[in-house]
Amino acid sequence: MFDFYFGTKEEIERDPALYLITIKRMLPRWCNSIPDSEYLALHDLLSSSDLPGRPVFLETGSGASSIVLAYWALSTGGELFSWDIDGAKLAFLRSVMNDTLMRHFTERNLFSHWRYTAFSSTSDHAGIPILSELGKEVSLCFFDSEHTLDTLMRELKGASDVIGDGGIVAIDDGNYAYLHENTAYVNVVRRKQGLPPIPESAANTGRPFWVEVGEYLKERFPRVEYIDDSYKKTYQSDIFWSYFRSDRATMASLAMEKTEQLDHRFDAWRVFR
Repeated sequence: MFDFYFGTKEEIERDPALYLITIKRMLPRWCNSIPDSEYLALHDLLSSSDLPGRPVFLETGSGASSIVLAYWALSTGGELFSWDIDGAKLAFLRSVMNDTLMRHFTERNLFSHWRYTAFSSTSDHAGIPILSELGKEVSLCFFDSEHTLDTLMRELKGASDVIGDGGIVAIDDGNYAYLHENTAYVNVVRRKQGLPPIPESAANTGRPFWVEVGEYLKERFPRVEYIDDSYKKTYQSDIFWSYFRSDRATMASLAMEKTEQLDHRFDAWRVFR
C-alpha cells in the first residue's frame, strides 16, 4: 500500500525532510494526528543536534512521530523505543515502515532499530523504567500519550533517570491542562454512545503542560535550555489545519483541539546534567 517510488537513495538523502513529509501525508487520519510542522520540528531538532554514536530515542504514543524517529534511528544506527497500548496501531506502523523506510535502509533490520511495546509506558516493570535496566541513555524523548498531567509527569520522571547530558525533552499538546482525566477524549467516547458530556471540573484543571514540564525540568536538572523550535515558526502556514479542517473543527467543538496557545502545542527543552 505504501510501496511507492520516493526517488533514488541520493535524492532522498539530499532532502530527507521532503521524503519524510511525503510518507506522513500518505498516512490515514487515525494514524496522523500531529501537524506536519510538529513532525518536521522533530526532524529539525535531531538534524541540528550533536548526536552520540548509536543514539537512543524514546516516544510514548505512536503515529507519524514514529516514522520520523525511526528514520533517525535507522540513519544513525541507533534505537527507537515506543510505547503505545494499541498493538494494532504499532503493527500498522511496522507495515508502513517496511514499505517506506526499509526500501531506503536496505542494509538495516527494522527490529534492530525500533523496539515497540504494546503496554503502559508508566509500568514499573514493562514501561520506561526498563530502559535503565537495559543500560540505555536517551538522546530525545517525545511524550504524546494520554494527555493528563498525572501520566505525563510519571513518564517524564521515568525518562529523567535515563536521559543523557544535552538530551532533548519534547511534548505534544503542551497547551492541555488536564490533571487526572482527559475530559475531552472521555466526552468524545460518550458522544459516540449517545450520552451527554460530563462537565469539566476545576479540580481536574491545572496549568498548561508546557509550564509544568518546564518547571519540573528546572528543578531536576542543573541547566535547562528552552528550544526555539521550528514548529513555532511554521505552524500558522501548515496545510495540515486546512486539509483536516472539518475534522479539526469538530475536535475543537469537543475541546480536543485547544485553539488557544496553539504555539505551545509543541514544546522542547535541552537538559544538561
